[in-house]
Amino acid sequence: MPINWAELPMQAIGLLAGLTFVASLIGHSLTRNAFVGAILTVIIFVAIYIAWDFYPHGYLPNVRFPTR
Repeated sequence: MPINWAELPMQAIGLLAGLTFVASLIGHSLTRNAFVGAILTVIIFVAIYIAWDFYPHGYLPNVRFPTR
């Protein structure tokens, strides 16, 4: 079954990609150990993801992460 590229939420995908990149930069700049940096990256990503998707902040109200 091929991917239907027209149905993908490109704004949400771009936001997740940017969020992952920033979390990775922060996590790896705080430590020299790759494993600890990866753990910090996951913690930062999850914290920002929850804040973006579940906190009613009003930024970009039409950009939500898909839940299905």
